[in-house]
Amino acid sequence: MGQTIFVVWRECFEALLVIGILYTWIRQHPDRKNGLLYLYGGVGAGVLASILLALIIYGVFNVLQGDSQTIFMIVMSALASVLIVQMVYWMRQHAQSMKLILQQEMAQSLQKHSWWGVLVIVAIAIAREGSEIVVFLSGQIMQLNQHNALPFLVGVLLGVVFSGLTFYGFILTSRLIKWQKFFTVTGVILLFLAASLLLKAVEDCTVLLLEHDEVIPDTLVNPAWDSSWLISENGLFGSLASSLFAYRAQPMIISVITFVVFWLVVGLLFRRQKKQ
Repeated sequence: MGQTIFVVWRECFEALLVIGILYTWIRQHPDRKNGLLYLYGGVGAGVLASILLALIIYGVFNVLQGDSQTIFMIVMSALASVLIVQMVYWMRQHAQSMKLILQQEMAQSLQKHSWWGVLVIVAIAIAREGSEIVVFLSGQIMQLNQHNALPFLVGVLLGVVFSGLTFYGFILTSRLIKWQKFFTVTGVILLFLAASLLLKAVEDCTVLLLEHDEVIPDTLVNPAWDSSWLISENGLFGSLASSLFAYRAQPMIISVITFVVFWLVVGLLFRRQKKQ
């Protein structure tokens, strides 16, 4: 549940920031009454698009059988990992100019004397955040059943509530707190989540190959160490560390290699961005 709450909280907070920026801009427009209607329509369209994507992923997974389901989950986990890195990279590059970019897009749309462009901009912005939530949590969505659906929905609801409270706090303290640090810290946690998803993809792929008697060197699948005596993955803290920070009590050597390579690539990527 911890992973669900964090992802929904972080992405919904970004969505609320977008809505807040556009709401403030529209409120200053002479035709703000119509503008707000299109704003709300864009929000609704974005949410519906996200729900539709979740249903499509869930439907495709249930149509597949056997190994096809496993392969689909591997692909979705790897895709989610890549998208998280891309999102954090984009936010680092555009966070400070996001407000100006959105306002320019709104102004260009209204130059055509139509609020429909505004609706599309809002819908795309919200759908992007919603689709990221769906993809990041696709592994959990594909495994939903009558036993785990309620805890998942509770996690989603808590994430939405916490994002609303965080946004309210942001409004009250935006002039006192450097919120860039907030995005930096949550961005690092998201990168750990990306590492966790990539590890899951690699581990599931390894298990699938072993089940089909594919030859994999023992040096890659043997445990690198055993720290279960210190932190067990079955405990509350261990479970949270596993889902958010890629913790493994008995990691395969291939998992350790994947983790190290992931951070080397991410480090080089962001170092290059900083130089640019």
